[in-house]
Amino acid sequence: MDKMVISNDEFFAEVKRLLASERKVTIPVKGYSMLPFIRGGKDLVVLEPENDYRPGDIVLFYVGREGEGRYVMHRIIRLEERKGTMWAVIRGDGVLENTEQVPLSSVIARAVTVLRDGKRPVDPRSPGHLRKVRFWDALRPFRRYILFVYKHLPWNIGWVRQNY
Repeated sequence: MDKMVISNDEFFAEVKRLLASERKVTIPVKGYSMLPFIRGGKDLVVLEPENDYRPGDIVLFYVGREGEGRYVMHRIIRLEERKGTMWAVIRGDGVLENTEQVPLSSVIARAVTVLRDGKRPVDPRSPGHLRKVRFWDALRPFRRYILFVYKHLPWNIGWVRQNY
């Protein structure tokens, strides 16, 4: 299969254009930061423009100064109002401690569906999924070890080497 490689800036400019026209956009995901709920190189995420963000939502946002930052997809931990501006405290499911704090104006879209292996749809706002997220969050002291084992399971080893 032929691949076309474009820069992240070009890719996300087109994603933002499509979202601005009220369309859903499906994108591939890279990285470990949303393990175990989103697997880079395996899963796809369907994004939708949104204005009503809640804790637990998986969001695409821009972090850093314009032209010097990067696009990241993580989960909102909580929302805070600071001097009349709403901010989101955000952390990846596979991230052990660090959080990002971004104004809601930096959030581009919300994930409405995760396509496991690019096929099986998962609703990230469903009560069952959010129960799993809360359970995973309760395991935070042990997540380093759980993720190490997860990445080294026989069926993941090839995926880890191929994608990272």
